[in-house]
Amino acid sequence: MPSELVVTGVRDALAVGLEILESAKEEVVWLVPPSLLSLSISYGFAEKTIPFIQNGGVSRGIVQISHANIKDVEICVESGEDVRHSHDGRELWMVVGDGRQSVSATNIGIDDFTLDTPATAFWSDSPTYAQYLLDSFEHAWSQAVPAAERMQELSEQGTEQR
Repeated sequence: MPSELVVTGVRDALAVGLEILESAKEEVVWLVPPSLLSLSISYGFAEKTIPFIQNGGVSRGIVQISHANIKDVEICVESGEDVRHSHDGRELWMVVGDGRQSVSATNIGIDDFTLDTPATAFWSDSPTYAQYLLDSFEHAWSQAVPAAERMQELSEQGTEQR
C-alpha cells in the first residue's frame, strides 16, 4: 500500500476499510454514518470481524443508531463489536487499524451513501495521522452512548407509540 492515497468513491473506500480490518491484529476503530454501516455489512465486514475478534482483536465503533438501522447494529454487536451511539458524525467517517493504517473522509451534504456515491477519502499508513484520528475517535467515544442503552431507548419509544 502506498503511504498516502486519495480514494474516490464509496466502493473503493469500503475496499480499503476491509483491507485495514483484514490486516489489523489488535484493534480496529470506526466511526461511520448509518448508510455506510449498512453498506459495510453487505460488503462483508461482519464476517471478517468475527475471526478478528476470535483471534483477540478488538473492534469499537460509533454510529447514529435509529429504528432504521437497529438490525445493522445488532449484527455488529452479535459479531462481538463494541458499538456506541452518537447523534454526530453523519458526514465524517473513519476506519483505523492498529493505530497505523486509516481511511477517513469528510463528505458534506451526503445523507445516504450508496456503493456508487462519489466520495473522497484519504488512505494512509502514517502512525501520526492515525493517532490524530484515534484522538478524535476517543473524544467521540467518551461522549457516545453504549448501543444497548440506545437500543433500549428506541424499544421504549416504539412501545410508547403503540
